[in-house]
Amino acid sequence: MYHPRLYGDFYDMGRKYGELLYKKAGFVLPAISREKRDFGLASFEILREHYPDVVREIEGFAEGINDTPDNLAAFLLSIGIFDTSGQCSVFAYRNTGNVIIGRNYDMLFAFKKFTESSLVAPQNRYSYIGQSDVFIGKVDGINETGLSIAMSFVNGTSTQPGVGFHMVIRNVLENCSTTAQAIKLIRETPVATANNFLVADQSGDLAVIESAPEKSHVRRPAPGEDFIYITNQFVSTDMKPHDKGGTEWSKNTERATTLKDSLSALSSMDLNSAREILSNKCVCLDLKKEGFGTIWSVVADLNALTIERAETKPKRTNYKPETRLDWWLRKKSA
Repeated sequence: MYHPRLYGDFYDMGRKYGELLYKKAGFVLPAISREKRDFGLASFEILREHYPDVVREIEGFAEGINDTPDNLAAFLLSIGIFDTSGQCSVFAYRNTGNVIIGRNYDMLFAFKKFTESSLVAPQNRYSYIGQSDVFIGKVDGINETGLSIAMSFVNGTSTQPGVGFHMVIRNVLENCSTTAQAIKLIRETPVATANNFLVADQSGDLAVIESAPEKSHVRRPAPGEDFIYITNQFVSTDMKPHDKGGTEWSKNTERATTLKDSLSALSSMDLNSAREILSNKCVCLDLKKEGFGTIWSVVADLNALTIERAETKPKRTNYKPETRLDWWLRKKSA
């Protein structure tokens, strides 16, 4: 897993990271089909309207790798549209004085070599730690205000040119400090695919936005419950018609049931119990035949901004502290 530190103007962040990958790793964009290119370029026009900051970063990154913004955007914005997407498990639990989150990212083991955890500190925006298997976009993260967001793939009934989930996550992390703000941003965004977004903030406001090109729905913890979770399906009546299913190969129902049972059994949660749930053999995927499983895991206390990450199949003992956000906040205030 790479661990870049990116800060400053959006264009400069992109250019510096692009130059680094180009010079140190010989990075060039992979070839994509005409179908993907057309979809990506149509999405690029929508991205310009809804998230212009990251367009500047794309332009800078393209310069850094000696390519064009159109070629880079076509590649980035067609990811997850025509290819295999992650099968993930995420939860959030509110205690009396703090909020704990946990996240397993499940993907093809071959993608491990592309994974990265980045400190991103854009000028005049919130700084954050975010994970991904593709540069620039993010699939989960926690920002300096203690807002957490993570996505899970849903096998939706349609796709459309729009803002991909990688960019939705980033936009939330950079511009939102509360769950309510994140909900508003996501629901106003023309998304490209169906996904769940689990959002939590330091106040204990927990929500899942079940999001599809056709519509979205906000789901809250059930009465009497202080937790919420997602795997790879829509569960609300409103959204089930927009979910084709077909995710049981990744033990989707088993993971969801285990999460509910494990979270229901707790009267409170700490980081140790979060690690234990994520390392449960029913939640942590290890599908050797499919070459698919958990390739990183994150737990965090949102109020203390304590973040820990396992950069392989998670066990209760293999998480390491993530200190770069604390380093940046101290540097900024010095």
